[in-house]
Amino acid sequence: MKEKTEKSNGNVAGTISRFLLILLVFIGGALILAACRGNDNESTETAVPPTSTSPEAAGNAWERVQSTGRLVIGTAADYPPFEYHTEEFQLDGMDIVLISEIAQKLGVTPEFKDMAFEGLGGAIQLEQVDVAIAALSVTDEREAIVDFSNVYFISEDAALARADDPLDQLQNVEELAAMRVAVQRNTVYDNWLQENLVDTGLMPQENLLEYDKIENAIRDLKENRNDIVVLDLQPAEIAVSEGGVKIVGQGLNLQRFAIAMAQGEKELQEQINKALTELQNSGRLTEIVAEYTDIEPEQIPPLPTPAPEKPTPAPTPEGCIDGMAFVQDLNLDDNNMKNPPKMPPGVPFQKGWRIQNSGTCEWTSGYKLVYVSGNTPLARMGGEPTAVQGVVPSGQQYDMWVDLVSPLYAGVYQGFWQMVNDENRPFGERIWVGIEVVGPPTATPAPTQTPSAGMAFTVNATNITAGQCVIFNWTVQGAQAVYFYQLGANWPQYQVAPTSSSTECPQTTTTYELRAAYSNGTSELRQITIYVTPNTAAPQITRFTVDPPAEAAKGQTITIAWTVEGEVSNVKLLRSDYLLWDGAPHSGSFQDIPPATGLAQYKLIATGPGGENQAVHNVNIVNAPSATATPQPDTPVIHAFSVQPVQINVGQCVRIEWATGGGTSTVDIKRNNDVILDNARLSGSAQDCPGDPGAYTYQIIAAGNNGQSTTQEVVVNAAP
Repeated sequence: MKEKTEKSNGNVAGTISRFLLILLVFIGGALILAACRGNDNESTETAVPPTSTSPEAAGNAWERVQSTGRLVIGTAADYPPFEYHTEEFQLDGMDIVLISEIAQKLGVTPEFKDMAFEGLGGAIQLEQVDVAIAALSVTDEREAIVDFSNVYFISEDAALARADDPLDQLQNVEELAAMRVAVQRNTVYDNWLQENLVDTGLMPQENLLEYDKIENAIRDLKENRNDIVVLDLQPAEIAVSEGGVKIVGQGLNLQRFAIAMAQGEKELQEQINKALTELQNSGRLTEIVAEYTDIEPEQIPPLPTPAPEKPTPAPTPEGCIDGMAFVQDLNLDDNNMKNPPKMPPGVPFQKGWRIQNSGTCEWTSGYKLVYVSGNTPLARMGGEPTAVQGVVPSGQQYDMWVDLVSPLYAGVYQGFWQMVNDENRPFGERIWVGIEVVGPPTATPAPTQTPSAGMAFTVNATNITAGQCVIFNWTVQGAQAVYFYQLGANWPQYQVAPTSSSTECPQTTTTYELRAAYSNGTSELRQITIYVTPNTAAPQITRFTVDPPAEAAKGQTITIAWTVEGEVSNVKLLRSDYLLWDGAPHSGSFQDIPPATGLAQYKLIATGPGGENQAVHNVNIVNAPSATATPQPDTPVIHAFSVQPVQINVGQCVRIEWATGGGTSTVDIKRNNDVILDNARLSGSAQDCPGDPGAYTYQIIAAGNNGQSTTQEVVVNAAP
């Protein structure tokens, strides 16, 4: 099943595969929705105390819908192509369009509540919503606790292998763990394998190859670049008919989607089924499915004949139910993202919401508000889980605040948050913070460096747009060894020739260092920072690694791994301008053996409608491992120490980064001689926000067990 990628603005690679989520837990031998929690201190006969949110008697839902003129719909808008937020921050997706047209046929207005997927069952029981539609697959276990409409979509998977592969038949998904498995990215199969194989540690991430087009995955299968392709059954059968591949697995992830509602709501169920039947008979349901899944109408699996009505099981005694309802924004109201508040970059702020405990469980300090997703990775804005203070009884309102920092780059950001209970189970409505960052971050002036006749270090540009590359050149005289590396890297691995150059394509603002080590034990450093303006429309290379990272012996295998996100039309992998893979997957790996000694430059080029991005990694291929000048292990060494930016306004924050080695055993970070990080990690980063104007001297002290220590300082000026 394909995703309409041009409609999605989020990164859903990490989305939980909801088809396989177990929504049920055992309490006293009875199954209840995951949003419900048993109370171990009460017997199963103890009734839940009535509250303002107690459900009414079954059978009143359709009457309520008619009287209010609204169909309140619970969904979880993080699962393209079924439900998601567009780049214009509007709900869209196959399920959203379908239920909206059902509401139209019922003569009522659809009203959506974006909720935690795991909390949809509780929302139905608490009558926060009338129905739930969120790519919910019908199972016997779920039918024991909710009623479903007729099935509106079914999907069956298939696994392809090369025709000459000795593999005959897959029995279960775990058999794929040792293979290179190809999928179309952001599909149900991508998420399914991510959750069941990668997230469980059975399969390394680089063995899950994510393609933009399934035909490219099948092409690479025939060329032995992957081992298995998992896709829908219908296109798999077409691929078999074209030759070269065979089906070795089928039905490992069968799905039947339907609309959920409270048990006993027969009249509402009948009305929804009637509308579904009309949409199916008119062909409109097929049009919606084809539009959002890209499955050709003739390939859409036929829907099953509605099953005979099952008797409603006897109600199961249950514990309390978690619920949360949004009441109002306490500040920074973005008017449903139509007018997000404007903020300068890098400014700490708080966002507050008034929410209500709409469930029957009381909230304690184990309940937290946590970040779940956003329109870009930066939409988290540094927010951390925020716990409830005190106890919030059922029905009571509560003001929740989170501490955030506006991103450094201009743009509109929307970050979603949701409640989790003391078992870390999500529930309730999702709430968000939306802001617009205006203006670029304050550029950090290049550090003043003492001229040296024996050391020249230059670059052809210091301000670029993401996707562009720069060329560094250097000449060092009289040094025993020379190293070129990104600030914070393990520099002894990156030895270079005394006179050379390097092409670099940084994705974000990055500082590069040239280090010269002399025979008398001294070192000389030069730094150049490349300021990168993000190209948010172009594909984003979020991972590009090469192992070994800096040097390899001739004949040694090098493993390259990558992940590209966003709107992508093609991915290329090159070694020193030699094309290794054209039409590579968006996420995958490749093994290469460079044929000769010298510099092997690996480059990943990702292109899309919004532009191009590149990433480069250099590996020195040698006949034998070369010796490097390594500091004595008993002497503490500061490999890198930076504080950026060095010119700020009061209220803005700086980022401190450091890397130490040698015989370093303890690290302290000071600001104006006051310790702000005591016994810090040997390498790491931190954020500091000076509160008053003036000059601030940041100092790192690296000490060893032998009593020796070394320090470095950076001065930051904070303007009023």
